[in-house]
Amino acid sequence: MQGPEALAALFQQGLALHQQGHLEQAKAAYEQMLALHPGHADAMHMLGVMAMQAQNYPLAADLISVSVQANPANATAQLNLGLAYKELQRFEEALSCYQHAIHLRPDYAEAFNNRGAALHLCQRYEEAIDSLNHAIGLRADYAQAFFNRALVLQASGRLEQALADYEKVLEIEPDYAQAWNNRGVVLQEQLRWEEAATSYACAIAAQSDLGQAHYNLGNALRALGRFEQAIASYDAAIGLKADTAHAFNNRGLALQELHRSAEAIASYDSAIAIQADFADAYWNKAIELLLCGDFAQGWTLYEWRWQRATFSSRKRDFAQPLWRGDATLVGKTVLLHAEQGLGDSIQFCRYAREVQALGTDVVLEVPRPLMALFATLVGVSQIIEKGAPLPHFDYHCPLLSLPLAFQTRLENIPSHTPYLASTARQRDLWNRRLGPYTKPRVGLVWCGNALDKNDLQRSVRLQDLLSYLPPGLDYICLQKEMRPSDLDAMQTGPMRFFGAQIRDFSDTAALCDLVDLVVSVDTSVAHLAGALGKPTWILLSYSPDWRWMLEREDSPWYPSVRLYRQNPGRSWQPVLERLRSDLSTLARSGI
Repeated sequence: MQGPEALAALFQQGLALHQQGHLEQAKAAYEQMLALHPGHADAMHMLGVMAMQAQNYPLAADLISVSVQANPANATAQLNLGLAYKELQRFEEALSCYQHAIHLRPDYAEAFNNRGAALHLCQRYEEAIDSLNHAIGLRADYAQAFFNRALVLQASGRLEQALADYEKVLEIEPDYAQAWNNRGVVLQEQLRWEEAATSYACAIAAQSDLGQAHYNLGNALRALGRFEQAIASYDAAIGLKADTAHAFNNRGLALQELHRSAEAIASYDSAIAIQADFADAYWNKAIELLLCGDFAQGWTLYEWRWQRATFSSRKRDFAQPLWRGDATLVGKTVLLHAEQGLGDSIQFCRYAREVQALGTDVVLEVPRPLMALFATLVGVSQIIEKGAPLPHFDYHCPLLSLPLAFQTRLENIPSHTPYLASTARQRDLWNRRLGPYTKPRVGLVWCGNALDKNDLQRSVRLQDLLSYLPPGLDYICLQKEMRPSDLDAMQTGPMRFFGAQIRDFSDTAALCDLVDLVVSVDTSVAHLAGALGKPTWILLSYSPDWRWMLEREDSPWYPSVRLYRQNPGRSWQPVLERLRSDLSTLARSGI
């Protein structure tokens, strides 16, 4: 065994080689020390550090723990052992090591920082922030501590504070790419898409191979309607193998917006090839297939909706079997239950008559706003309000699985209308409210649910619509509610508004029956008017919902519907100009 001075010199030689990047020579020096002095704490520690640099965290933890046992007063070794345990997700042991390091060195900013990061991973957010505050208090320019605190604030929903911390990081280190990226994520969560896109671009400028920033930039550009640029960003992310399945999926969505259907489907297929259970990719492919009229594949893949984490309806699990169109129903009772939006229920309740024709009793479960309206539906034995106790039934089927069960294709859509009706009592009531008929009546709907993710694309500002309405017609508002932004336009416009007097869809149905024409954006009222067999003009965005398909001006679902589509410029102006021309013709004809 050599003396302490020789061992110290050998250790310094190994440390110098390590710092210079000569790892094999450094490792040889550390191992020589251990051969001369078995259990040497510092050599064992540095071998553990080398193992951690090689991402061999189990070996790192084993080596550094031996070092700590030999010299428990080494705060740096305690810190590094904590780092190894954190990577192994042994968080309580990591926290213990960081606490030991802080006990040994109360001014150890790195230990407070790493302790805060581990507490974040344990979702102990307040403790994490407290620890990171200590780190920042010890070192005011500690960019990593500000970054970690921003992560905690972001995870706990304190977005403005998180944003301030990311900006502090960038003040200290302007080229901190991950901070630029995460700042963009916060801005995106606040729907500040333009600022988010700029932040992602800064991340890429700082680190061109940061694949996640390319992917995030694609998402922001897609939200901004810059679809070609979004596709380029997704391609860059895919080239860097960043979140590849999701990048292919979202690339498909951007291609779909451009009506590049074959390419969109190929992109979804690429996502599925990478992740075989990728429900969103199957769902998006289904939507594209249905949009293109490929019902054979589309309805089958549409069943993936139940696997989506963000799907709007809960899958119903009953003891009774799901009817898929294969079991004989003669003498049986089938429960049909609504899902998704009110418009979906109105569109697909038409299948109740088809089910009844198979020799079965049909029980229909629907939300309360549809109860009175659906009392007029042919083919239903009993209507149940959603949430009420259910009667006996033998099979069940969600409404939007019925096209699959009946193997619906374009040529055999059950398109006979009307299949819903208003009641004489409601029509009499609304006749009195409307007063004498003096000129053709047009019912109007210009916006849908403001919370719908596609609301900005499908809704029209009332002020814009009113400026295109020609005189000579009696305009009736079919909307029950008015957005605050539309109130001024309503008060000065030529339209009659009944508001709360429209209690439910049975009232809306009566109003639809009492007007000569319904003009609507894509909402439940458009479906209602179509189901009533009422002449209906639907104003559609360039990227419409799948049920309206592409290019055609009619609807195979509703014979009385005419479609007014945006052109690739995605402006409502040409749509509204055509609407004004056709309404002017209607006014002159007088019906």
